[in-house]
Amino acid sequence: MTLRPLAFATILATAGASASAQDVGDVVIGGGLSTFGLNLEGAYQIDPQLRARAAFMGGFGADYEETDEDGTLEGSFDLGGFAVLADYYPMQNGWRVSGGLFLSNTELSATGTVDLGLTTEAATVSADFENDIAPMITTGYDWGFGNGWALTSEVGAVFVGGVNLEFEADDPTAQAEIDDDPDVQEAISDASDVSVVPYVGIGVSFNF
Repeated sequence: MTLRPLAFATILATAGASASAQDVGDVVIGGGLSTFGLNLEGAYQIDPQLRARAAFMGGFGADYEETDEDGTLEGSFDLGGFAVLADYYPMQNGWRVSGGLFLSNTELSATGTVDLGLTTEAATVSADFENDIAPMITTGYDWGFGNGWALTSEVGAVFVGGVNLEFEADDPTAQAEIDDDPDVQEAISDASDVSVVPYVGIGVSFNF
């Protein structure tokens, strides 16, 4: 009596795992949205538990404008990057853990004025990640539906090593004043402390 439910559960679990597992040599393409913009992916199934994946991200940009007691800045903010990942499916179902590298193309560029207390100086401000090539770790799940289709989701982190924030003035005297301003130095220090950027992605994929 006790063996029948156990055998039935084992059969169901095995059938579910087999239905979710990918065949060696399968190719997957997908698209969606992520932290770094539009996302286009391609993947290759190396074995039932391991998949190689590459993702292009970008296409999102926004105008940037800020006015406060520290000055006025106006410019643009562009998102983008390229990721190379290894996906590991420990249970050979939809759940995966992934690790790899992220090559950043995300940057901020702006021009404006910096309020230094007694004076206001014109400056160019730029920001990018310290690590142009950064480690990336994520986990996600693929919900299969239809014939080869899947809804995909992913969360994780990109270890960017800090944000390089630079203020540059054309005049050497103005540059010296900007470099000595405590508010500017505090902003640079706060940016450098941002060593990890969260990653979130959702999309749809098709398995060939």
